[in-house]
Amino acid sequence: MNFEFFFARRISFQTQRSASALVVRLAILSIALAVATMEIALSFVQGFETEIENKVAGFSGHILVTNYAQEIKSELLPITYKQEEVATILAIPEVSSVSPYIEHTALMVSSDYWDGVRLKGVDSSYHWQFLAKALIEGTLPNYQTAEASKEILISRKIARKLNLNLGDSPKLIVLQENDITQKRVTVVGIYETGLEEFDNTIVIADLRMLRDLWSWEDDQIAGYEVNTWFLDKNMDYYVDASSFPFFHKDSLSKIDYTSLDVSAVSPNFLATPVTYSFQEIFDWLMLQHQNVWVILILMMIVAVINMTTVLLIIIIERTRTVGILKSMGMEGGKIRRMFVFYALLLILVGVVLGNLLGLGLLASQDKWEWLKVNQEDYFITTVPVAWVWMRFFLVNLGVVVICTLAMYLPSILVQRITPVKAIRFS
Repeated sequence: MNFEFFFARRISFQTQRSASALVVRLAILSIALAVATMEIALSFVQGFETEIENKVAGFSGHILVTNYAQEIKSELLPITYKQEEVATILAIPEVSSVSPYIEHTALMVSSDYWDGVRLKGVDSSYHWQFLAKALIEGTLPNYQTAEASKEILISRKIARKLNLNLGDSPKLIVLQENDITQKRVTVVGIYETGLEEFDNTIVIADLRMLRDLWSWEDDQIAGYEVNTWFLDKNMDYYVDASSFPFFHKDSLSKIDYTSLDVSAVSPNFLATPVTYSFQEIFDWLMLQHQNVWVILILMMIVAVINMTTVLLIIIIERTRTVGILKSMGMEGGKIRRMFVFYALLLILVGVVLGNLLGLGLLASQDKWEWLKVNQEDYFITTVPVAWVWMRFFLVNLGVVVICTLAMYLPSILVQRITPVKAIRFS
């Protein structure tokens, strides 16, 4: 057995003096708290970011296809729905679904109030999974009927502003140049996403009914919502070590490439990734990364400082032992490695305890959701947990490697200890 490691193991489990024993326990505790804090920070921030991204992408689609001329004229210009173009888009390997939509402004009038809304017309091919999760009252509208359905889905905020309940029949008023079109609709469901940009204005309606309101042809739409398979799944499947601690940047860039492929389907297409359509939200999410880096760096500094302190105390406490070993001819480098190995054992104990604490707290939050937040400030009601195992592993590895390497600096003190003075030391 390696003598340095044997010595380190013996003094690690040997009864310490009262002062040094307390310092050792505090050092282990600091390592444990640092590891737990870093794992919780990475999990919570990634969970929060993923939750918001999924809400935005789930409501608007991952790629929005509109009329290219609309970008030039800054007005709503329809495109013609063509089944062959939809089939071509679906043939792109990254695409999972395509659904047509129409979106325009209107006035919604109840018996007591009125307010401006954005009508979003969809059909039965719409990506309903997200709205099914966001639904808090009623049912999803049925747009598989032979005739245009008058069922609509509104947000809780719109329902409160207009004093609407399930089964109520508000009136939709659409202004077109010199013409006014009105239609009665029925509220069948109420949703809540927590994102004010959607909850304040968006009303889901039948695409065929909106065609009638704006006197569009039966094959005219505002565009397509394209969903991709790599955002339908957890973004962590795409790992790019250079983007630690957030690996999904590579996944987001794939939307840009897929958008180019979708745009190439027709010269009339303008494909816009969700990251550009709601750039302010994604830029705000990117700012959260800075907070995580601050936490990671501070926790690492705290762990290194505490381990340095405990190692210096142990070296001073073992000064006589160092002197005896040197007088017996043991090299200073080997003695230094003994104390580094000793520090490594303490670090490993702290890392294990930190994992038990950090992962335990995350598991309890994931199951019982005891940590709540204000939805108006954070767009969610409970703090989401992301099980980012690769990042947890890198945190553990980073703490062990960095703290262990840092221990070579205080161990230089061993080199300055002379056998004669050390043996006399008490």
